[in-house]
Amino acid sequence: MEYSAKNAYQHQFHRNLVCVVYPGIVKNPDRMIETLGGIREISNTFGQEKRRLELRFRPECIYSKPAFGDGRPATGLLLKVVVQRRKSQPDYRAVSSVQIAGCVRRIFNFDSLCDFQQLPAFRMPASGKVECVYSDIVPKGVSTKSPLEKPTTIPFFLPPVCFSRTDSINSFVLREPKTQKISPIESTYRRRRQKYGIYHPFTLTEPVPETANAQAQHMLTSKIISPDDVEKVRAAFKARPIWTKNALVNINRLVINSQTLGLILPSVAFYYVNGPWRGTWVRYGYDPRKHFEARVYQLLDFRVRSIGSLHECIKIKRLSLTKINYRTAEPTAAVKEDEQNFINCTFDEDTIPPYRVIFYQYCDIHLKKIQEMLKKVPSPKSGTVCDERNGWLPYRFDDQCRNIMMEIVLNNIRRLREENPEACSAMESVEEDDDEGDDGEVSGFEEDDEVETEGLLDSLDDVTD
Repeated sequence: MEYSAKNAYQHQFHRNLVCVVYPGIVKNPDRMIETLGGIREISNTFGQEKRRLELRFRPECIYSKPAFGDGRPATGLLLKVVVQRRKSQPDYRAVSSVQIAGCVRRIFNFDSLCDFQQLPAFRMPASGKVECVYSDIVPKGVSTKSPLEKPTTIPFFLPPVCFSRTDSINSFVLREPKTQKISPIESTYRRRRQKYGIYHPFTLTEPVPETANAQAQHMLTSKIISPDDVEKVRAAFKARPIWTKNALVNINRLVINSQTLGLILPSVAFYYVNGPWRGTWVRYGYDPRKHFEARVYQLLDFRVRSIGSLHECIKIKRLSLTKINYRTAEPTAAVKEDEQNFINCTFDEDTIPPYRVIFYQYCDIHLKKIQEMLKKVPSPKSGTVCDERNGWLPYRFDDQCRNIMMEIVLNNIRRLREENPEACSAMESVEEDDDEGDDGEVSGFEEDDEVETEGLLDSLDDVTD
């Protein structure tokens, strides 16, 4: 029946109904309502939004496990369809009218698992048949007998509250753990690292290592290592007791493979993991805590500050290194030939750091002002021990050195831009970037550093005099 103004009153859109998808064939509606707990229980469930509808297939049994239906919002219509039939023509069907009885706003579906059912039935020893003893276990009406006076012929029946842990379907399938297969490429390039170096923490009481491990000495004989390379490294540590790995290769112009050098160093020196000489290799038996001249071998971490667009012209070290894809055995980034040079570990008047973060030893900083500051550091009195953080140098000595080095880096970049503007076209001028910012950051920074550095030199002169 089509909608029109005449039959609009027959369509009851204002009625909000609840639909229950009953998991069974309904022949007796009263019996169906009884399995759902009755009208009162159904009304209480509909009145609470998060309550589940319980369905007991045996409502008269207190041991019946219910099946739960979850309510969800829905959009539907309840139709009342009138169909005409004829006795003379059994196959005749004709729809005479269709009415909308209401709108379905909520629906209950029994999609969860039903718990296991256990009946109070036992095989009786007297008759040998399986009989239901529910009437003997559950009393009817008021019982005046004591529960302890139970006949011995009635067995105990104590089923659990629920058998299944959850009523949702678990799709997890147990299977054996997979064993990782190592491809020939991975087994070739990802070899096990066997290094027997001594990585020593910096303390004021623990003695320094005197000799290398026996395994480190054995590695020199088991691996194919040239004796000339070992002698070159030993000679370098005799002339200078403390080295960084980068400075050892670059200053001495050692043409040694990195893996080979990693096997030679543990047999010659130990490694400091923290303290003033962190990241350096120290010759066995040499204790920098007892030698005041070891201050020149302390490590200074120099970081290029982001002033203007300065940080854009200096590379990040981790982006320029070659990385090997161990699955394809192919390099993911290529290193240019001109990048491998021997100027990364020293700093002078014309230096522009190749990376934004680089480590220098004070003896490798060839600046007259810093070398004078190192010479004017007063000698400690007898019984004085070095500081755990600053070593043999005064407080904030490293900050003064960083300021001096940063000033030189700024001047070198300005000069480079003036001499070769095409190569530095991508880099904006620090002086012309922002006049106010330049006066406030760069020029003020330089003046403060110069005054502060001169004050430190004067104080050192007074102490030494």
